[in-house]
Amino acid sequence: MDHIATQPQASGPANEPPFGAMLRGALVPMLCTAPVIVLVSLLTRQARGGLAALLGAVIAVAFFAGGLYAMKKLTNANPLTLLAGALAVFFGQVIFLGFVILAFRGASWLDGTTFGLSVLAVSLVWQVSQVVVFVRLRKRVYDEPVDQPGPVDEQAMIGSPDGSQG
Repeated sequence: MDHIATQPQASGPANEPPFGAMLRGALVPMLCTAPVIVLVSLLTRQARGGLAALLGAVIAVAFFAGGLYAMKKLTNANPLTLLAGALAVFFGQVIFLGFVILAFRGASWLDGTTFGLSVLAVSLVWQVSQVVVFVRLRKRVYDEPVDQPGPVDEQAMIGSPDGSQG
């Protein structure tokens, strides 16, 4: 008879931060949809629209990927440091978007409508991808209580098999 040795398996999901998996899980759909967004913009709005869509997709991916990458680097911190880091990442992203808006505000070579629609499309695909990946990770929101048997009261067990007194 063959005896198969098995490794003990950890019960429940792994306790690793979700940021790396969310980054990987969102990049794959973006690599598939960004060329479609650029191609549609190129066909409908000519070269100017294609360039605007490409620039919008690159900026949106850099925006979201940069935020997740920064959060991944902060995950070993205690909860208060993690919260402060998350707020700093958010603030940095707002500053980044402010610079992008100021830089392209008066650009006559940029199709603003196509640029905005491209950023919106990339944002929607990115966010949906992140949610799908996070849900598939099955991360616990809180620790489950461990059922610990309490002290046995032998006096209460005397009487009937179910523990009742009569």
